[in-house]
Amino acid sequence: MEVLPLVIIYVVVIYLINNQLSYIRKFKRMRLFNSSVSRTLSDIGIKKSYQFKQMQKKGIFVLVKENKYFMEEEKSIDYARKRRSIIYTTTFFFVILFLFIRNNF
Repeated sequence: MEVLPLVIIYVVVIYLINNQLSYIRKFKRMRLFNSSVSRTLSDIGIKKSYQFKQMQKKGIFVLVKENKYFMEEEKSIDYARKRRSIIYTTTFFFVILFLFIRNNF
């Protein structure tokens, strides 16, 4: 029972990061890397969520006229790399923690 809160935290963290990475994948699939090929979020299939707004503040997604967006490719690559690193580190940490709790209780 002590493990359940840890599992919930892990699942939430992984879900949020995966959601962010899905935004990047959608922009990549549509090759939206400059303002001349920008599209609206509804065309891309994305809702303007809190996570999207945070990524926009970091300069990954850029708003151009008429509510159209494109993605800064270099920033998105760096951001995705950092997010994957968080996934790997978090997974490693929770596996070690789970094994420690399981063996000590």
